[in-house]
Amino acid sequence: MRRHVISFLFILCWFILSFSPAEAGDKPYKIRFTAYWPPSHHLIKTAELMAQKVQEKTKGRLIIEVYPAGQLYSQQESLKAVALGSVEMSDELMAKAETVDPIFGVDMNNLYILTDYDMAWAYLDKPLFRQIIEDVYEKKLGVKPLLYPASGMTGLLVNSKRPIIKPSDIKGMLIRVANKGAAGMVECMGAKAVIMSSGEQILALQRGTVDGARTSLGDGVTRRIWEVSKYATVFKPYVITHPFIINLKYYNSLPEEIRGHLITSAKEAEIWARKILEEQERDYLATLKSHMPVHVQSDQEAEEWGKLYMPLTESWLKKTGEKGKALRDLMIETRKEILSKKK
Repeated sequence: MRRHVISFLFILCWFILSFSPAEAGDKPYKIRFTAYWPPSHHLIKTAELMAQKVQEKTKGRLIIEVYPAGQLYSQQESLKAVALGSVEMSDELMAKAETVDPIFGVDMNNLYILTDYDMAWAYLDKPLFRQIIEDVYEKKLGVKPLLYPASGMTGLLVNSKRPIIKPSDIKGMLIRVANKGAAGMVECMGAKAVIMSSGEQILALQRGTVDGARTSLGDGVTRRIWEVSKYATVFKPYVITHPFIINLKYYNSLPEEIRGHLITSAKEAEIWARKILEEQERDYLATLKSHMPVHVQSDQEAEEWGKLYMPLTESWLKKTGEKGKALRDLMIETRKEILSKKK
């Protein structure tokens, strides 16, 4: 009898050990990724690709749940939510954090330097750019950028009053913009700016609350902006940078192996995001042209617009000091570098 009891206890212990929850090293982790883009947007697809890759690499130990269309947090709330740790991860328009530190307005205050995709990607991959930007993100917001995709390279300006070809064409209009940096741009052209989220702009245009809107080409097309506007102008003044950020405390809590897989998955998603953006912007432009009159800005017009924005650059350089100068110089060097390769 005693022998049977001992045998039973041995088998029971073996069963418990074999089928008990995973050891600490196998603990599962979850990241909630909040975004305000609609599900069809390429940045949502990028987040989903990153989630798929990291799940495969970690064999399910790290799961990223993607919540598009503001399901968790709105465009205004998401940056603060990640900084506080209320949610683990989001994609953020970099310029939105300009209210925290003016250095984040680098792209919107240094216009018509990085004017094609090769220049943009080369610049975003420069170690100096990442060192400066990531240091400020970590120290002032407690977040870490994992990848640097873009919501667009092609800007879009729409309205229902008249075609906008020269800066004076926009004078006096009330224009929706996404942030303070974009507000400065339209105000340099004699327009008035009102800051509101991407999702809100459609209703505002429909109701006539604003005369027009400044956004990215992809955002305009995915939201069918031609249904609420008559005329469009497209241009390439800068790369609209949207880093995917993660709460730093949460990131540091992940095992080193998991962090490694997250970084490599993010890089693979970043490469895809950039490639698909180039392809999509070509398709977006064709789609936009099929629905409304579109003016594509010429190099000569771009030069004229660029001169108007110099006061923004000068003001930004005063606010950002050596860091700002270093980033602007890096932009100019990158432009020269890419142009020399294309000769």
